[in-house]
Amino acid sequence: MPFKNILVGYDGSEPSMKALKKAIEFAKSCGGKLHIVGVVRPFEFAAIDYISPEEIEEYEKEEISKEEKFLKEAREIAEENGVESITVVREGEPAEELMSYADENGCDLIVVGHRGVGGFKRMILGTTAGNLVKYANQSVLVVK
Repeated sequence: MPFKNILVGYDGSEPSMKALKKAIEFAKSCGGKLHIVGVVRPFEFAAIDYISPEEIEEYEKEEISKEEKFLKEAREIAEENGVESITVVREGEPAEELMSYADENGCDLIVVGHRGVGGFKRMILGTTAGNLVKYANQSVLVVK
């Protein structure tokens, strides 16, 4: 079964670059469309009491701007490889936002990078990747 709508979670990191390259391979081989999604995490609630609303707004603008830059670079890489793509920045918890986007846009595969961790953390798999594997309605590929 070829994948027609492939979502890749991208944040500019090395693991997400590996995921992007793998997602591009899948999209090329299946003739699928690539959805490149970046997620900006909100401020931690504990810190909000100590930070002004203006500072929070400035932080969010900076983070969204950074993410848009990463996504522009990712889109260029996809285009250089002959793959049509859409880029989207969402705000929230990464696994939840990726799952929601996949459901809303008919994605049939979610591709994410695996953060290199050792010891006890290896058993947990990583918060985003682990939650996607457990709860997503789509197939999930975690790229190492």
